[in-house]
Order: sequence, then structure tokens, then C-alpha cells
Amino acid sequence: MTSSVSTAGLRIGFVGLGTMGQAMALNLHAHRIANGDPPLAVYNRTAAKVQPLEAQGAVVYESASAVAANSDVVFISLFNGDAVKQVVGEILDSLVNAPKSDTPLVIADTTTVHPSVPTWIAEQVSLRQESLGRPVQFSQTPVWGAPPAAVAAKLVLVTSGSASELIEAIAVPAFSRVALNCGADVARAAKFKILGNFMIAAIIEAMGEAFAVADESGIGRELYIEFIKQMFPVPSFVAYGSRMVDQAGEASKTQVSFTVPGGMKDVGYAIDVAKDVGMRLPIAELAYEHLQWVSDNGDPNWDWSSLAFALRKSAQQ
Repeated sequence: MTSSVSTAGLRIGFVGLGTMGQAMALNLHAHRIANGDPPLAVYNRTAAKVQPLEAQGAVVYESASAVAANSDVVFISLFNGDAVKQVVGEILDSLVNAPKSDTPLVIADTTTVHPSVPTWIAEQVSLRQESLGRPVQFSQTPVWGAPPAAVAAKLVLVTSGSASELIEAIAVPAFSRVALNCGADVARAAKFKILGNFMIAAIIEAMGEAFAVADESGIGRELYIEFIKQMFPVPSFVAYGSRMVDQAGEASKTQVSFTVPGGMKDVGYAIDVAKDVGMRLPIAELAYEHLQWVSDNGDPNWDWSSLAFALRKSAQQ
């Protein structure tokens, strides 16, 4: 459902311009300019990453706190939770001596993080609110979708926190095709995203197991992938499955959309989420074990679909 919240005239900032962040920021900037809104304010630690945004008219700042000082809403897209906590801490520190203002600053983190991270940030905002020069709101807003989906503005956004409706109104359709609102608990969107990524990992694990058995039983993975294409023509199913098949599986070493350490991080987070409610995710535990094998015996820079190599190794023993 499209949000009815107005975003006209809002100053939007973006911190973190990696592969996903840059694609989201470019689409968001283009959408804002097309609607007569102010240009995006941007910052990235590596200066070269800001050049495509600067070429389109975005305003480049020297720090995350400078972006925040010139924004009403700041999106963050970083590598991990530690980086997010550092950037949010810098922004909050910069607001201590800022001129008093009644205009809220909304911080929206799109990074896939452990649920403890948004919980920590929300606590910091609450504890420090009275000392800050302006009100601060925080929302956790991770996205599903590979880089091509980010470029095409077809991401799926998950939101939680007090500013969720505003974030949805900004993001859809600028860089996301839909938003799923998880409510006021900021940690809930992080948990949702992690369990979504677990589902993808489980699909990869299941396909890897099926391919290994198909090879050993004489069916062959080349024929088995046709079953997947016909019965489960979902882009992620087909893409990851094809990497396990193409070039005898070697494609999973070169066609990288999500690395082995990234997969281990997210699968590990899913295991933690289950533990927190007294449950287990046996498939996640298997996937983690197989990703660990690839990290130890292959190359951590391979795509996480390369976990199939661990399964093929098992079949040969």
C-alpha cells in the first residue's frame, strides 16, 4: 500500500555508497529531483564512490555528521553493525552542540545487522535525547534484493520504528517497489530481514544437496536445474542454482552477488534469533557448516552458493 505521508521539500541524506548504497542513492536522488525536491546530501569514506552522485547534482559533504546537519532524513548503508554504530554515534555527538531546532532528524539504517544493533541505537537515542540540539528518530530499514534489483529500484524494503511510514513514503517507488512495515519495535525489521536471508540460504542449501545427489544418482545437475526453472521460476532460485551448475559449478566462484563471509554472518544471525526464542534452525546450522568449509578450503570471496562444493566433497568421501 502506498503511503499517504507527504515528503515534499524534505532534505534527504545518504551515508555509505557501496554497491547497494550507491544504487539506492542514485535512484533516490533522481526521484527527488524529478519531483522538484532538494538534491541528495551524500557522504562516503572512499571519495571516488561519491562521483556518480556528484555528477548528477547531489551535494557532497565531508562527514556523516555534516550530512545530518543538512538533512531531515539520513539513510545509512554500511558493511556491518559496528560501522553503523560508529556512524550513528558520530551523528549523535555532532548534535550535542548543534543549534536548537524543533525539526526532527530521522535516521534510517538499511544495513543488514544483528537485532542488538538497532536496539542499542534506540537506547542511545533515548538516553541522549535531552542533550541533543534537535529531536532524533530512528528506524531500521533493511532491503531485500541483489545489486541489479537495486539499480532497477525493485528492492523490497522492511521497516520498523517510529518513522516507518515516512521512510516508506520516501523509498517507494524511488528505490523500492514495496515496503513491509513491522511496527514500532526497531529490532523487528532486523529480525525479519535476517530470517528472510535464512530462507534464501536454506534454498541454496537444499539445491546444493539435491544437485549433489542428482550427480551421484546419474540424473546430473544440468538436467536437475531444468526442473527448478520449470517448477520454481523464481529469479533467486534460478540465479543461485545456475551458478551451481554453469561451468561445472565454477560460476559460483566468479558470479558473486553475496560473499561467503556475508552469508556466514547472516546465517549466524539467524541462528542467534532462533536461540533467543528457545529454538533451533537446523538447516541454518548445516548451511553455516558448509560455508565454513568453503571459507577454509576454497575462497571466502566466492559467492555463497559455492557452499555446494562442500556438499560435492561430502558425496565423494
